[in-house]
Parts: sequence; C-alpha cells; structure tokens
Amino acid sequence: MTGYGEGTAELPGTRVTVAIRSVNNRFADLRLRFPPEWIGLEPELRRRILARVRRGRVEMVLNLERGNGSAQARLNRPLADAVAVAAQCLRDEYGVTGGLELSAMLSIPGMIQSASAAPGADVALREAIDLALAGALAAFESERLREGEGLRRDLVGRLERMEGLAGSVEARARLLPEMVRRRLTERVRAFAEQVAEIDPGRMAQEIAFLVERSDVTEELVRLCGHLCQARTLLAHPDGEPVGKRLDFLLQEIGRETNTVGSKASDLEISRLVLELKGEAEKVREQVQNLE
Repeated sequence: MTGYGEGTAELPGTRVTVAIRSVNNRFADLRLRFPPEWIGLEPELRRRILARVRRGRVEMVLNLERGNGSAQARLNRPLADAVAVAAQCLRDEYGVTGGLELSAMLSIPGMIQSASAAPGADVALREAIDLALAGALAAFESERLREGEGLRRDLVGRLERMEGLAGSVEARARLLPEMVRRRLTERVRAFAEQVAEIDPGRMAQEIAFLVERSDVTEELVRLCGHLCQARTLLAHPDGEPVGKRLDFLLQEIGRETNTVGSKASDLEISRLVLELKGEAEKVREQVQNLE
C-alpha cells in the first residue's frame, strides 16, 4: 500500500527529519538514505521499519539540518589508521605500488564526521533520531491504515458479489439433471426412426453418467467455503497480515471456478463463471497491494 509519514525532533542548533514513503509492491523492499556518519544505525532502522511493513517498496530519508557554529568536521582517526595500515600491508606483502591520495581518503564513507562540540551530543542526537523515526512511523502507519480501510471495504463488497454469483451457479446446477435428461431424450427421439429399439435401462445409465459427470456440488461447496473464509479475514481482522493468505485463497477460488466451468456444460453457468472470474481478477489485483 502507499503511504507517507514524516517526523521531526529539535536539538539546540540541530533539526532532525525522518520521512518514510511507500508504493505498492508484492514484497518488502526497503531503501535507506542518511548521512554516512550514521551508517551504524542501518540495522536498527531496518529492524524497526520492517517490523511495521510486510509489503511495499519503502524509502526512508534521514536529514540533519545544523545551524551555523553548531557542528564541526572531524577526522575519523580509527578508520584513517586502519586504511593506512591496510595500504602498507598491500605494499609490503603484495608488492602493490602507489600511494594514498587525499581525494581517495576523503571519499571513503565515514572518513569525515560531523559532530557537535558539546559533550554527549552524539547521545542526544541519537535520541532525537529515534524520536523523529517514531513520529514518522506513526504518521506513515496512520496513512496506510486509512488507505487499507477503503481497500478492505471494496474487497468485502466484491467478495459478497462473488458469493451471490456462486449462489446463482448453485441454483442453476440443481436444474442440470432434468436438463440433461430432457436433452438426451430429445436427441434420442430425433434418431428414433433409425433405431429399431431403445433400451430403457441403457437410456437410464447414460442419463446417470452424464448427470454425474456434470455434477459440481463438491466444487461449489469448496468455492463457497473459500469465499466465506476470505470475507471473514477482511471483515474480522486478527491483527496479522492478510495479503498473502488472501492471495492463496484466490488461487483456490480460481481452481474451483475453472472446474465448475469445465464440468457444467450449460450456457448460463458458463456466463456466471465468467463473471466470477472477472471479479476474482479484480480482487487479485487489489490483494497484491494489501498487507
């Protein structure tokens, strides 16, 4: 589902902004953008966002806006020392030639860090980031819930229509035995002049065979059961994601619908089956976006 949320937190001379946006996607695809000096926050940010999002292409942007004089650039000395040691190792042990250029050193992520001169500023900034992220997630989730409620109502309506169509198929299917008997009888009468004698027993066997072959009772029972379960998932959410469960139910609904259409050789049932398939396809398109 789509959604957008933004959260902010203020520190003396610093403003922290976290923005989260998402678009529809069948799977969870998370992309993070933040200043390189906060690369260590990535696992925690991913964990907190993916705890709320199971589907969707999500982008999170973390911005730090600092006032004049509130921050200063500093060299990440442990990282610089480690790079220098690694470079010397390459020269001594592997015979690699060349020296370290300033531009190459500065391009290493995290080599230059910005930090407030005040003691404990990093801790306060981390708390501000957590606060801004919490605000962004709350707004983001509220927006997605609003969209999800509209989507839920639409899907419930479509599933109710599919149940009505299945009921119409069931009512029509009750007439099939008599329709088969009458159709076969009429065909036999059409060829009666070419047949010396018609065996009533054989006639009854053929009628029973055709009726059994066109019986769709079991398929309709399963179809109605799947539709009822899908509507229950939407009408009474259990707090767990329903998108993938509905996707599975739609596969089963499609399978039973296809079987009914192939077994019941009746024009009206075929028309109802086509309507069922059309509604199922619309539901499937929406379910791909549902979490």
